[in-house]
Amino acid sequence: MSDQNLTGIGLIGLGRLGRVRAEIAARQLPNGRLAVVHDIDADLTATVAAEYGAIAVDSVKALVNHPDVDGVIVATPTALHVDPVLAVAAAAKPLFCEKPLASTLADTRQLVETIDAAGIACHIGFNRRHDPDHLQARQMIANGAIGTATYLRSNIRDPFPPPPWALDPNTGGGLFIDMLIHDIDAARMLMGQEIVSVYASTANLVVDPEGIEGFADNATVSFTFANGALGQFHASVHARYGYDVRAEVFGADGNIAIGRLNKRDLTLMTEAGGLTQPTTFQTRDGIPHAMFRFAEAYRDEIIAFADTITNGTTPTVNHHDALAAFRVAIACQQSATERRPIELTELQSM
Repeated sequence: MSDQNLTGIGLIGLGRLGRVRAEIAARQLPNGRLAVVHDIDADLTATVAAEYGAIAVDSVKALVNHPDVDGVIVATPTALHVDPVLAVAAAAKPLFCEKPLASTLADTRQLVETIDAAGIACHIGFNRRHDPDHLQARQMIANGAIGTATYLRSNIRDPFPPPPWALDPNTGGGLFIDMLIHDIDAARMLMGQEIVSVYASTANLVVDPEGIEGFADNATVSFTFANGALGQFHASVHARYGYDVRAEVFGADGNIAIGRLNKRDLTLMTEAGGLTQPTTFQTRDGIPHAMFRFAEAYRDEIIAFADTITNGTTPTVNHHDALAAFRVAIACQQSATERRPIELTELQSM
């Protein structure tokens, strides 16, 4: 254990999401602290270290082996996850990795095997696993509040596109891998079932693809769970009215709706404007919209990670969940490309 009896967190990757993780680790952990940081940008590493009173190091190896580091967060871009995760496993320290675990199915499988062999705890950054609304809905469904769950629908709609790499299917991005993978994992959690077949479609009708091959600004998926229940997803990157993440689970005895368009209960009705909802989740002061909608979840998943380091608690969502969700995302990608339904069993040989 690191100094002052506080769990020491090492952070690799200090971009947009890495800075969010740095803020949480440094200022919101009851029994932890941001101990050591590293980014390929040396100036950025020095700046973040100075801001949070952490130690700056010049390599992944130096960070994972630093005596003040009890566990490591990997917040690099998706295509740059493999080497840091392998280094953390080699150092035999608990790992928190942003979703997805890797950018290809082969790399994801390799990392799952490596993590298992190392025997380390691994948390994956599927934030809806710690969102109070999703957690309550899961418990209600499990308790039979809506009877047999027969249908799930969810959407994730960003008000503007993320950085180009995040929407490039060739670098582990795209709507299925970078965005809808959250909905896929949440669907598995809520229904307690695996998705076994998908039929996906994509379109590019609004956003300039900027030369990205395979770029899509909208995607839909119809899918089936192992028990025969049905589902649908929608993803978009031009919801200019705000960040729109909602879901519903329909059952034999009722329906559960998760999330709402407004961040607070305010509706404006006028003759000129009709029915408007002016307080949707938007980026503010440089802080991305998702950080407002899922603020509690982003905090609580790092608190849970620190608790795993300190007390050995079981990760809420692990590397095997990451593989399961990634397989569905890859199946969606293949379905959209080949314009046909895909059974998940078809991926066994990939």
